[in-house]
Amino acid sequence: MTTAPVVSAGRRGQLRSVSHIPAVDGLRALAVLAVIAYHFGLPLHGGFLGVDLFFVISGYVITRLLLAERARTGTTRLAAFWARRARRLFPAVLAVLIAVQAWMHLCAGATMRNTVNSQTLAALVYGSNWYSIFAEVGYWGMPVDRAPLNHLWSLAVEEQYYLVWPLVFVVLMGMVGSRRILACAALLCAVCAYTAMHLLFVPGAPDRAYLGTDCRAGALALGALLAVLTVSPAVVDRSLPARATTPVAVLAGACLAWLWCNAHLDDRGLYSWQLALAGIAAAALIGSLVLTADGLPARIVGSRPLVAIGKVSYSLYLWHWPIWVFVSAAVTRWPASGRLTVAAIATAVIATASYHLVENPLRYTRMPMRFLVPGILAVAAMVACAAVLFQPSTPVEQRDDVRVSGP
Repeated sequence: MTTAPVVSAGRRGQLRSVSHIPAVDGLRALAVLAVIAYHFGLPLHGGFLGVDLFFVISGYVITRLLLAERARTGTTRLAAFWARRARRLFPAVLAVLIAVQAWMHLCAGATMRNTVNSQTLAALVYGSNWYSIFAEVGYWGMPVDRAPLNHLWSLAVEEQYYLVWPLVFVVLMGMVGSRRILACAALLCAVCAYTAMHLLFVPGAPDRAYLGTDCRAGALALGALLAVLTVSPAVVDRSLPARATTPVAVLAGACLAWLWCNAHLDDRGLYSWQLALAGIAAAALIGSLVLTADGLPARIVGSRPLVAIGKVSYSLYLWHWPIWVFVSAAVTRWPASGRLTVAAIATAVIATASYHLVENPLRYTRMPMRFLVPGILAVAAMVACAAVLFQPSTPVEQRDDVRVSGP
């Protein structure tokens, strides 16, 4: 058992205790708003890169928590870590899957139901990205307006990373005990991921490069590297004066803004250097805000409106795409502005309700895991049964025992 080192009085002005950082929530808000703008058809061509900002934030936050636990207790309880992640993320996903399955059985067509049932099963095991790759229902496969669970690929990438990176953390910190080695491992992971993305890119069919965990782990690894560099061995955030970090924040923010306005999913440059640049800029921006939490950039990004949106960003991300697909299918004759308005309002209302009724209560519940886990698994089993047992009937013209004649 180890305890956190004592911080001398001379260093207290340069260090802050590890705690909640409002600016990180503000960055989550900007990321989810960019993704929603892109998916809703607004002129933000690279808004999908908000996902990479999410990835860097997730890698940073998770590694920060792992470092804090190890400094506080001298060990890392992997089972408890994975249980907390599951309790934090899985119930909200289940709520979306239940709603989409209900829609499929009540009024959706057979073509969409086939795709959704497969996507549902993939989502339950956090394999959505690999299903999209091999079933060719990613951004360049089946039309996205027939795949309301397409966006869950990014959650699958994060969960797969959450499964592997803590193991690497435990091995390196347990066997070597060197944060320098841990930083080198994170950097090596980022370099290998971005290299794999470049090598696996195929013009006109970049799903493998864009959706594969091995290719997209680069941003998560950069977040992990940032945590190792900015959290001191005393489990406190390092601090720098604003004059040193503000120019970095402005430059990194401008770089991300340019990429979000100009990047394109099918552009070779995206996979050669733009995604890597987006990850580096995101890490630089997060680092500058964390290192000077009282600076002007951190205060702007950490403003109350952005923090409020950031707190529900996970629910906003989960619900916005199924709602958009539903609205687009239900009111095809409406003008784009009308569909956009309805989808935006519905997303805000339903996501807020999901946050307060599902996400937050189960995240902070005092119910023992031995009771909570069976309940969650039972709901997941029912969702799986709905996807497997209630398949749409085969159209008449495709049945083997029916011959269709005519022009």
